[in-house]
Amino acid sequence: MLTQIEWWGGVIFVLGALTYRMVMGALDKPADGIPWYRLMMHVFFLAPAALLAGYFYPLTQPALQYGYLALLAVSLVVVGVMLVQEMTGDAGTGEAEGSDQEKGKGGEAGQPEEDEEPGWLMTVVGAIVLYSPVLTACGLACAKAWPMLQGLA
Repeated sequence: MLTQIEWWGGVIFVLGALTYRMVMGALDKPADGIPWYRLMMHVFFLAPAALLAGYFYPLTQPALQYGYLALLAVSLVVVGVMLVQEMTGDAGTGEAEGSDQEKGKGGEAGQPEEDEEPGWLMTVVGAIVLYSPVLTACGLACAKAWPMLQGLA
């Protein structure tokens, strides 16, 4: 019989895997050069998955604890970068597309727009919902890492 934390951990893993598959399938592969954004997305999803897997095991050796803390640091940095990019990156392209659409309308300026950009609050809510498996895994890892930090200090 599974405990509640094991059951919810499995649900988070499945949701994270589905989100990972959906996002990675939607990204284009560049023909030349290094696909930095794809690599960043791999780290964005796989590092918290490894943290979540490590959450269920006791890390008694100092090397495992330091490795877990290093992985947590990398994961938090990448999650922060991706969330900042999500909040700021979409706004610039949306304004540019909107101005191009207005130029193409010509005399139809009186008609209401059907493709309105979402507000800042809805962008934040959408990012939180989309990235909730990653944020949950990082939150659980932070909760596990805090007593480790107290013991290592």
